[in-house]
Amino acid sequence: MTNPRWAFERAVLASSLPAPARHILLTLAVVADWPSGVTPAEHTPSLTRLCTITGLGRSTVARELNRSEEQGWVDRMRPAIERARREKDRTRYRLHAPSASPTAGLVPDRDQLASATQGLASPTAGPELVPQWDGASPTAGHKPDRSQTNQTAARASAAEAIVIEATGATADEARAVIALVEENDKPRSLGGFLRRLAADGDLTTRLDKIRAVRQRQDVSAVLTAARQGPPCVHGEAGGASNHPTSGEPICALCRVALRRNSA
Repeated sequence: MTNPRWAFERAVLASSLPAPARHILLTLAVVADWPSGVTPAEHTPSLTRLCTITGLGRSTVARELNRSEEQGWVDRMRPAIERARREKDRTRYRLHAPSASPTAGLVPDRDQLASATQGLASPTAGPELVPQWDGASPTAGHKPDRSQTNQTAARASAAEAIVIEATGATADEARAVIALVEENDKPRSLGGFLRRLAADGDLTTRLDKIRAVRQRQDVSAVLTAARQGPPCVHGEAGGASNHPTSGEPICALCRVALRRNSA
């Protein structure tokens, strides 16, 4: 049986959609549960988050989502206004390839998707979905090509978004956290593993470790540069320069003299 996510991604890559639309759809495909193709409530990105993940402007994301919906690539399930305000509920997405797409027949049609996600068409009814990240590579056994590169970039962007949303990290810090996870844990499914760490609060712990290491590195670099300066009155190179953490002179004798004069 054809992997529905793989089939959808192939259809997107073979389409005539502009590059921004393809980037957005591939990003949503990483977040969505399969085979339903529906983004789970707890991980559905807001419009602002989609802009951050894709690097596209807000007007571009909004325009391409409208275009994709008109052409049958995505259905947007918008919550009632009152529920959106009260529960901070977000618009969710159901992905599917149009019947006229180059890979028609390889992706569940709308009737099949509606059956698989019965109760989700109405934003006020039905149970919430639990994310099912299968970890299977949709391009296993195929030679690397541009399609694989695009899919890899989309998965990397989605992984960064998980870390950023869970911890408030910068994009650079999120990449460092992901690199640490991949090196130490070697997860089979990166997205699923990151979500579990986020739920347990472990992503924040790992971010704190990275920040602590970087702070030590920054302090060391500042001290090294300060040591290249002229000696203080006590003969210590750069001794009169302030320590980046304490704000007091690096030279111990200079610190004593400063404190004595301040007393």
